[in-house]
Amino acid sequence: MKGLILSSFYASKKSLITFAIVGIVMSILFSFVSPMMSCFMPMVMLISPVSDNLKREKESKWMYYVSALPSSRSTYVKAYFVFYLLLIVIGLVIGMVICLVITQNPMLMLLSAFIGIGLACTYAIMFPLTFKFGPENSNVIMISTVFFALILFFAVWFLVVTPKLIQSGSIDKFSNNPTVLLITGAYALLGVIIFIGSYFSSLSIFKKQEL
Repeated sequence: MKGLILSSFYASKKSLITFAIVGIVMSILFSFVSPMMSCFMPMVMLISPVSDNLKREKESKWMYYVSALPSSRSTYVKAYFVFYLLLIVIGLVIGMVICLVITQNPMLMLLSAFIGIGLACTYAIMFPLTFKFGPENSNVIMISTVFFALILFFAVWFLVVTPKLIQSGSIDKFSNNPTVLLITGAYALLGVIIFIGSYFSSLSIFKKQEL
């Protein structure tokens, strides 16, 4: 599996470096403008090239040789999810450090981390959709995935975050609001559940798929 992870890394190395730089810059900017989004920025930037890797592998016929490799299909899927998870963690750490340094507010950093985890993990539904309908439909899959992720995000943002921020009157009171912490924590947990569900769905779909 280590070889498959390294293969994914080197296939998107240039993109990852570029997106990481953009993500850091955006995280810094959002830490001043909207700190709740500071963790998500580097996370979404880093996971963006993953879908391109899947598309390239399909076009290069790489997937057709998976069954003939010493690594099983389950290892192939697991490697992608581990790679995706590593990118999420790296982006999360970058965002948390930037948010904490700029805002000097650990609770606000935690809320930002919850938002980032919820959004990034929800985005993992692209894997079962891609394995089911094929990377050639990546544009439709990307739009559908982003649409689904944004619906959940906006539900939390406009129904909980924005009203509580207005009600609190200050960012310090807002960040210490137990309701906000509970809802954003639940959102992050939902994202983790979707991530785990996407993993097992991908395993089931890819094992049954005729390559």
